[in-house]
Amino acid sequence: MSAARFGLVGSGQSRAKPHEREDTRKKRLRPLAVAVVILLVSSGIAFALVNFLPGNRKESSPVKMETTLTWPIVLDCQHKDSNMQCNAVPPCNPQNGPHAWNDSSGPDFIYGTIDDCPHCSCYCAPACISMIAVYRGQGGNFIVQDNIYDCGKSTLGETFKNGAIETHGVGMFDGTGGRPTEVQTAFQWSLGCAYIEHNSTNPLTIFLLAQYIAQGYPVLWLDRDGWPTNQSASYPGSTYKADMGHAKVIAGWDDSDTLVDTSDDKCLIFDPWPEYNDTGILPKNATQGPGGKFDPYWLPLDDVLNDTNDIFLKDTLAPIPEFHGLLLPIVGFVAIALVLIRRRGKSSRDE
Repeated sequence: MSAARFGLVGSGQSRAKPHEREDTRKKRLRPLAVAVVILLVSSGIAFALVNFLPGNRKESSPVKMETTLTWPIVLDCQHKDSNMQCNAVPPCNPQNGPHAWNDSSGPDFIYGTIDDCPHCSCYCAPACISMIAVYRGQGGNFIVQDNIYDCGKSTLGETFKNGAIETHGVGMFDGTGGRPTEVQTAFQWSLGCAYIEHNSTNPLTIFLLAQYIAQGYPVLWLDRDGWPTNQSASYPGSTYKADMGHAKVIAGWDDSDTLVDTSDDKCLIFDPWPEYNDTGILPKNATQGPGGKFDPYWLPLDDVLNDTNDIFLKDTLAPIPEFHGLLLPIVGFVAIALVLIRRRGKSSRDE
């Protein structure tokens, strides 16, 4: 069989040399590589446009919420969670090891009485801070409740960052006169960033809270009158209200299909004292959350924003962009890149 049959000779063409085939292959792959690079660069530019331009970082304009919006917080119960030594009185059991949250019932096996574990009774703030830190990608000691506590309570007997626990509670009443600023200190240490605080002089509005949730910010809620239902009868009353409170995380919103009317809106609450399914004692006005359980639970918006003495903390890390906010810029950049690549390919063929 002659080579001429295959057009290799006598056809006016010659077989391509190896280096010529290699050049051809590189020319074919080059547009693909360029497209990949353009896609990556355009994604970065789109992310910056969505998140960092001044017009996209406003924190006071109203936000139109979607029907239901929740963020993937992982519930963390309040309890001693490391081998950090405990020198406080009364000590936890075991004194130098972690234990489950429901050890809080103490020797009498009744929740909310004076013999409860001090960590399970007063660790709501470290537990909430840990939830937000995990959501934000933190790890190591920054998500351990014992460490968060030790790096927050720097007054009244606690030695700052010494790897041991001398007292109990962060900013909540525990018999030692906790200070709210201890929670702020622990929050900043764990998240590694500054924070925005809303209080009686800088109140958290409905529109601000809606915007925070829409942008992917969980909010730490220091509910100054929010003791777990079955603890309220076991601790001092209103005389000590400045030392009392309960920390929770707000990480969802449900507008009940009424975008304009906010009176029926609800917030998704991650409560680190989640014994509701364990004992049947339910938080006031709570309704079942996702999965038909009370951990987390929905709470009426009015119940969240009804006390001007409450404190709300929000981190200042970059907001979580919604996908549709990035999609249009990315598609636009990719379309432009494809047009340029096709024109370049056509020009090469014409040459």
